[in-house]
Order: sequence, then C-alpha cells, then structure tokens
Amino acid sequence: MIILFFTTIVQVDAQTISLKVCQDSAVKNYPNIRQILLNSETYELNIKNIKTNYYPKLNLNGQASYQSEVTKIPEMPLPAFDVPEISKDWYKINLDIEQMIYDGGITAGQKKVEVARHEISDQKIEVELYGLKERINQLFFNILFLRKNIEVLHVLHQNLETRIKDALVAFNNGMLLSSDVDALRVELYRAEQKITEKNEDLSALVASLNELTHLIILSADELIIPDIKLDNFDFINNRPEYVLLGKQQLQVLALKSLTKSKRNPIFMAFGQAGYGRPGYDMLNNNFDDYYMIGARLHWNIWDWGKVKREKQVFDIQNNIINAQRETFNQNLKADLHKRIADIEKYEKIIGRDEDIVQLQNNVVKTVDHQLKNGTITSTTYLIELNKMLEARLNLEAHKLQLIYAKYQYLTSIGNL
Repeated sequence: MIILFFTTIVQVDAQTISLKVCQDSAVKNYPNIRQILLNSETYELNIKNIKTNYYPKLNLNGQASYQSEVTKIPEMPLPAFDVPEISKDWYKINLDIEQMIYDGGITAGQKKVEVARHEISDQKIEVELYGLKERINQLFFNILFLRKNIEVLHVLHQNLETRIKDALVAFNNGMLLSSDVDALRVELYRAEQKITEKNEDLSALVASLNELTHLIILSADELIIPDIKLDNFDFINNRPEYVLLGKQQLQVLALKSLTKSKRNPIFMAFGQAGYGRPGYDMLNNNFDDYYMIGARLHWNIWDWGKVKREKQVFDIQNNIINAQRETFNQNLKADLHKRIADIEKYEKIIGRDEDIVQLQNNVVKTVDHQLKNGTITSTTYLIELNKMLEARLNLEAHKLQLIYAKYQYLTSIGNL
C-alpha cells in the first residue's frame, strides 16, 4: 500500500510540470548564475578597499647614503668654539603616518561608481537569464505543438484502421475494389511514418528541455498547457536590456561626479618619527631620534581644463545612452504592434477553426457512410479525412499560437 501511495504521488507530480517550473529550474541550474555571487564577493572586497582611503597610512622608510659634500660652517676666530663637522655618510629610518581628514568627496564618489559597476554586472546576468527563459518558452511550446500534432495523427490512425476493416468487408462483398483498400493502407502507413517522425522530434526537444532545466521529464504529456490572460496592452518597458542601459547611465553620472571631486581641496594630518644621523638638527653629527607632526593641504587649482573636458566626455556618453534608450523604445513599440496583431488574429481565427472542424466533421461522417455503401472511392474519403485532419491541426495549432503570442507580448515588454 505504501509503494502504491508513493507511486501515485509521483505520477500526479509528473503530470504537473508547468512552464514556470521549467523556467525557474533552468535559471537555478544555469552555470553562469554563480557569477552573481562572485560579483557580490568582488563588490564587497572593492568597497572595503575604498574605505581604506580614510584609514591611517603607515610607511616605514630607510636610507643609507654617502655624499661628496656636506654643509660646512666657516671657522670662526672665537676661543673655546669648536666648529662641528658633519659626516658625509648619512643614515635614517622613518615611520611616516598620514591620516585623511577630507578628500573632497573622492571616497564617496568611488563608492557610487563601484555600486553602479556591481549593478551592471548583475544586470548583464539578468539579460542572459532572460534569453534563457525565452529559449525555454520556445522549447516548451514546440513540445506542446508536436504533442497535439501526434494526438491528431493517432486519431487519424485509429480512424484509418477502422475504415480499413470496413473496406475489407465491403471488398469481400464486392462493393469496393482492392485498390480502394490499398489506398487506405498507404494512408495508414504514411500516418505511422509521420507519428514516428514527430515522436523522434519530440524526444529531441524533451531531451533539450531536460538538459537546460535539469528536470527529468519522461514524456511530453507531463507538460501543462499554460493559461494566460492579458488585461490590457499598456506600454511598459521592463526589458532587462533597457534596465541595463539605465544602470550604465547611472554609472556615467557617478563617474562624472567623481571627476568633479578631483578639483576639490584635500586635507590630511601627517606625522613622522625617525632615528638617524643627522636628525633634524644638522649641526648634531650624532645618531639621534626625531619626530614631526602637522597638516597638509593639496588643491589642484588649475588643471588646464582637463576635468572640464572629462565631464564633457561623460555628458556625450550620457547622450549616447539616451539615444540608445529612445531607439530601444521605438523598436519595442514597433514590435508590440505585431505582437498585439498576432493575438487579435489568432483570437478571430480560432472561432472560424471551430466552425470549420464542425462542418468538416459532418462531411467526414457523410463520406464514411458512402464509403461503407460503396458509392464513393477511398480516394474521395481520404481527401475529406485529410481535410478533417488539417482542420483539427489548425485549430490546435492556433490555440497554442494564441497562448504563445501572449507570452511573446509579455516577453517583449519584459514581464516574462
């Protein structure tokens, strides 16, 4: 009983694989999805490095040198006064300390640039994932279409088997020729060939879907036909490529702001402690320790227009991105006209398909009786039966194409 219970659960779950499940599984198992985590690790490390701008900087410097000349003090004719003599070999080791007080906004600007870069890196992955979802959509709907195609072919196959049995009875009764029975058998074999061909194509598509999603889909019957409704066709551009352009624009603005900071004054405190010969007292020729503390100002008051030109370059880049965004919107709006027209077209066509199927079904019933009575040939019957097959295929195809057209519309505006 336990085995039967869990077997039933597996079978029920196997019949509930939706398009959303396939999309989510494909995204989860996409190899490059790991780059998002790697981007975050890189971002955190870069932010930590930027924060060190306000950490004290410690540098240990040492130097030993010999020089050909040193400063000399003229001998003075004063009693009890020894003129110091400075050695030509000098030694010193210093510990230099710098503490940033105000950097003109450079650190804050660097953080903004790094945030923009991080978001751009992640958004590029989103663009890849969106393309992956589109591919999953195509595979999913191609599988559904082939599945419907095979279902209709199986119905045709069953009908032909029944007609062949009836035709054999009619042939034995002298009401049909053997060529009529042969014609039905030829059509039966063609139906079997098509079923074999479509099954192989279907197996290949299912294998591709399994490879991308890492699911174990054993049969196309496990896939559920999506149910989708569109309330309106308002223009909203949520495409990841469009969002990427917006983030690139924010990066350009952040870089421009950082460039402005280069002209701001920079204040820092500094200190130096050392030991050597000579020290700060040049008249003391002995090894001595020494130290110095102070504040330093750096202000680039004239850069020959370099920062101004850099800002102009960023303005041009910003204008380029604005043009790209406008072009993207224009192309998208033009594409949406086609998407909306496809939806409306299939909605109208499906109504007529249903009428055609009903009428052709009536025709097939009539010729079926005529074939049994021997008043028509099998060729005439097959012509009408093929029309019935085509009508049913068209109906099923247009239903799936309507659903797919709605998904294509959502894909175009970025709401996939």
